[in-house]
Amino acid sequence: MADKIKFETFVDAQGTAFQEYVSSITAKLPKTDKEYRAIRDKMEGIFQQYPHVMEVFDTEQASALTEQECAALIQVMGLQNQLVEIEMQTLYLRGCYDGVGYLKKAGIL
Repeated sequence: MADKIKFETFVDAQGTAFQEYVSSITAKLPKTDKEYRAIRDKMEGIFQQYPHVMEVFDTEQASALTEQECAALIQVMGLQNQLVEIEMQTLYLRGCYDGVGYLKKAGIL
């Protein structure tokens, strides 16, 4: 095998906490995943149109919302769920990738 697959697995990054490892993977999504970026842009547009909706997430105080702001909040929550789904899929695929790396390092593949 002339070409070696070069990658860093979680085991390779032993000094890194698991959450930091996960964050380093998901932090790349806005740059690499068009759908993820589009969802975040859509959320940003909603926050610009309805600033009080952002306050629901940014403060620990109760916030009164209009009917339109409530509808926007529901939309934002749905979009956040889509982002989490993309992040989970990305992490699952990264785990598969790491699994192949472990098997290669063990000489099984």
